Amino acid sequence: MDQLKFNYNKPDASCHFCNRTENPHPDFDEPIVTAKLAANNQEIEVCINCYCELEASAKVGNQPFSQLVTEKLNVLRILSKSQK
Repeated sequence: MDQLKFNYNKPDASCHFCNRTENPHPDFDEPIVTAKLAANNQEIEVCINCYCELEASAKVGNQPFSQLVTEKLNVLRILSKSQK
């Protein structure tokens, strides 16, 4: 996977996976750091924390990063349907 460009100080930043919109660190009064990923023919915004977790899981599981993202998107889709 190509190196992503992370966006800093984007006021409307939000993570597609964890739904975080604010920086969780109490010493920083700034929006979360995000990057755009292409997955399932759509572009999603992911925070740096979720990205690092996905990247680590892909390495540990010896699984392609894009496949892991797709699986996580599918799980989110199933969960959102079950909540309706």
